[in-house]
Amino acid sequence: MKRLLPAFAALFAGLIVLLDFFLDNPLLDAAASFLLEGAIIIGAFAMILGLANLLWVHERRIRRREKGWPTSVIILLAALASLLVGLLTWQRPVLGWFYRYLLFPLEAGAGALLAFAVVGTAVRVWRLGTWEGAALLAVGVVVLLGSLPLDNPYFYSLAVIRDWIVSVPTLAAVRGILLGVALGVVATGLRLLLWVDRPYE
Repeated sequence: MKRLLPAFAALFAGLIVLLDFFLDNPLLDAAASFLLEGAIIIGAFAMILGLANLLWVHERRIRRREKGWPTSVIILLAALASLLVGLLTWQRPVLGWFYRYLLFPLEAGAGALLAFAVVGTAVRVWRLGTWEGAALLAVGVVVLLGSLPLDNPYFYSLAVIRDWIVSVPTLAAVRGILLGVALGVVATGLRLLLWVDRPYE
């Protein structure tokens, strides 16, 4: 009974949400909306549990002076500072300032480092002597140089090539990845509905 009840609950909820996409019924819409709102609430509590686990793990590393504990201090202070700013400045302009001038620059810096990491990886692959590595290195250099804000006709041509690379082959690859993710989600949902996978047991 302990195994059948979660299985039936998951099957029932999944079928209601799935049928709501195909049928126009007020009762079905209300039930699916209720289930989705419940999933959002459960996800919020899961985030709280994840934050508590993060604080607990890094606090234990600091207390035991395990390897890399100074990094845990930084992670712990950053997590607590973000939590306090969010709680104390909820729906205030200070919270927007925090995101605009602290969080967004950190994300931009991480993105910039990622670009150089891609070029470094392309150089390592190019050293192996394969044409794929040479093509990857050439594309990486063109994209980086084409992104520079320089007033030069040569760089303008590189910018045009960069725009084509981003809008045609890169977008095609991203769409292929998104289609693969969508198919994976559908396959996972079907496996849950058909009781092939039972993570709730």
